[in-house]
Amino acid sequence: MFQLSEVLNLIFDSIGILIISRLLILQLIPKYNFLFLAFLLVWFSNVFTVIEGYYFHDFFNILEHSFYFLSSVSFLISVKREILVSQN
Repeated sequence: MFQLSEVLNLIFDSIGILIISRLLILQLIPKYNFLFLAFLLVWFSNVFTVIEGYYFHDFFNILEHSFYFLSSVSFLISVKREILVSQN
């Protein structure tokens, strides 16, 4: 069974992804590819959180936490690249 907070979190994250992707398409914000990838991976982990309430709990739980890990790696790469660019 899912919790309402998980569904609301997915809805708000979906709205955020739509806004960020629209701003990227219109070139109103700089292209930080790894940062956008990290946000997308967090969104996927929220999708898996909601799905795990219905089907294959263990499988989607592993996917959820794996995608959280991958998103943190993407955030780290994004920050590291930004630091390297600002030093040059």
